[in-house]
Amino acid sequence: MNVQDSMTNIVNSTAKVNAEKSQERVGQSTMDQDSFLQLLMMQLKYQDPLNPMGNTEFISQQAQFTQISEIQKLNKNMSNVANTNEIMQASSLIGKEVTITDPENSKNTITGAVTEAKISDKGTNIVINNTEYPINSIRSIK
Repeated sequence: MNVQDSMTNIVNSTAKVNAEKSQERVGQSTMDQDSFLQLLMMQLKYQDPLNPMGNTEFISQQAQFTQISEIQKLNKNMSNVANTNEIMQASSLIGKEVTITDPENSKNTITGAVTEAKISDKGTNIVINNTEYPINSIRSIK
């Protein structure tokens, strides 16, 4: 087996592994750090030796990836803060009399004491007169 055949086998093996990994990622729309580094390594490996990429390009790409990653973390943290705030708000209403907009007829209101706060994937709800209502339907608190 000569060097060219060995290189062809390596390239084919790499392509097969990459294809398998890409099949595992079907449905994912985000690029993780490993994917980014693999892409960067492939760029280095197959770049034109007469016109190589500059270091500033690599640094710029890494900085952009880091920035996007940090923004995603910040968004997740802000979402957690908002959820915590909503939970605290709902729990502070237990025992208080509130007036809400009737979800079935927006011209009517419902008044009653909050007996429970419920958190689900759909949001935070309060229970008045044994019926759940979204917390954002509150119009007044007594």
